[in-house]
Amino acid sequence: MQTVSIDPVADPRWHSFVASSDAATVFHHPAWIETLMRTYGYGSVSLACVEGERVAGVLPLLEIRSRLTGRRGVALPFSDYGGAAAESDAAHTALVDAAIGLQRERGWDFVELRSPLVHALGQTCAAYKRHTLHLDADQDRLYRSFDKSQTQRGVSKFLKSGAIIERRTDHEALRAFMHLNYQTRRKHGLPPQPDRFFDELQKHILDRDMGFVSLARLEGTVLAACVFLIHRHTVYYKFGASDEAHLSHRPNHGIMWDVIRWASAQGYATLDFGRSDLDGEGLIRFKRGWGTVETDLTYVRLGSTGKQSAEPGGGMLARAKPFLQRMPVPLLKMIGNVLYEHVG
Repeated sequence: MQTVSIDPVADPRWHSFVASSDAATVFHHPAWIETLMRTYGYGSVSLACVEGERVAGVLPLLEIRSRLTGRRGVALPFSDYGGAAAESDAAHTALVDAAIGLQRERGWDFVELRSPLVHALGQTCAAYKRHTLHLDADQDRLYRSFDKSQTQRGVSKFLKSGAIIERRTDHEALRAFMHLNYQTRRKHGLPPQPDRFFDELQKHILDRDMGFVSLARLEGTVLAACVFLIHRHTVYYKFGASDEAHLSHRPNHGIMWDVIRWASAQGYATLDFGRSDLDGEGLIRFKRGWGTVETDLTYVRLGSTGKQSAEPGGGMLARAKPFLQRMPVPLLKMIGNVLYEHVG
């Protein structure tokens, strides 16, 4: 067993492993990695653990070299989950040890793995909640597992509103999401992701039937929109945005219920609601209401001196939040275009 450098986009062995491994997520998929690389210009220093010609594990690592936030290897930027995906503890350990070697060799401040890990050189650098829903072909039974006062009531209110749900993969649908996303990010005091990120997402994910946009629409008005990704047996919720003026119709409840019914009928096993900040009580409560399984999610840094901030660039964004909330969207977009590559 040995660890080798590997191109996660071009090498068919990577694709074959990710397509068959229960340990791999959509964020290990070559299409997602290529989306990040083409958007932000990151270079790949990814690793594979091999036995002969057979891959026994992979570690997607992208290199961030920033004058603002330092030099590091991250698995993976802008991804809920990362770290090594391996078929054995031995392969997992070999990949992590090789990543530490890369950190020393390339002069990185640290290696960040977006997955739980206990290691002598590791420090927990971030903590979140993760929520997953085990899908059931019996949709009535699923519905009965939802919280009655919040979730069932929200679904019922949406269904009575006359609004409809559209599941689409076309560019126009993604643009409708982006328009709402500008406003939602502004409300939270955050610049929106660069438009070029969603252009790459369209090309590498949506056009390959690896995801879709769900729109809640009422009489021509888009009330809310969510982006979902698909890998193997799992549908992943990744992005969401809403029009505050129409939240009384509970469009997010409508979108989630539609996706749950569709995914269950298609034979998917899990709906992954993604990560939530620990202080995001409203979002956590929303996700709990669907009868999800809640688990702790931690990110780990290896080789860190402990001097770096918990989230590169995060403190700067937190201090700027009151100003960002008042900025016009075009200016926010300009900031996002410049900033995001530095904070991945």
